[in-house]
Amino acid sequence: MKGEAKWYVAQVLTGSEEETARQLTAAGMEAIAPAEVLYERRHGKWRLIRRMVFPGYVFIRAELKPRTYYNIQRQPRVIRLLGGGTPEPVPEEQMEAVLLFSPDGRDFGISQGTRTEAGTVVTSGPLTALEDRIVSINARARRASVEIDVLGRTHRVEAGILVSRASTQQSDDPA
Repeated sequence: MKGEAKWYVAQVLTGSEEETARQLTAAGMEAIAPAEVLYERRHGKWRLIRRMVFPGYVFIRAELKPRTYYNIQRQPRVIRLLGGGTPEPVPEEQMEAVLLFSPDGRDFGISQGTRTEAGTVVTSGPLTALEDRIVSINARARRASVEIDVLGRTHRVEAGILVSRASTQQSDDPA
């Protein structure tokens, strides 16, 4: 009977997430290092930047047998697999939120929102699936803070959002 593949988190050297994910994928495992695109203001100009959603971590889906464990540990930039004394799989409901940050291996893009009297509403983009996890939106900085739980730890992640004002249409009919 074949065991079921589960998701694990590897702590890796910061800056080597994508390379480590490629090496693990080449070794026959499913590995992702979610990245996002956001706006950043530098020297008075808005620029698009790309950065890791979880710096220093790679998510690996594998059936964790001793051979697989040691294959992961042998990778040059892997520090350890997260867990107590032994690697701990990430619960499926937590992994669902993480996978939203890496849709089909693509970068997490910029969402659109509208400011209303009641607050800001996400109208399109990847944040629509995470709207219930949004903690705050800073329209001026073009960022939304989202909280994601992974292995008992809450991570606050910033995501890009462009917020526009809701249009107020007035009727010409003097009813």
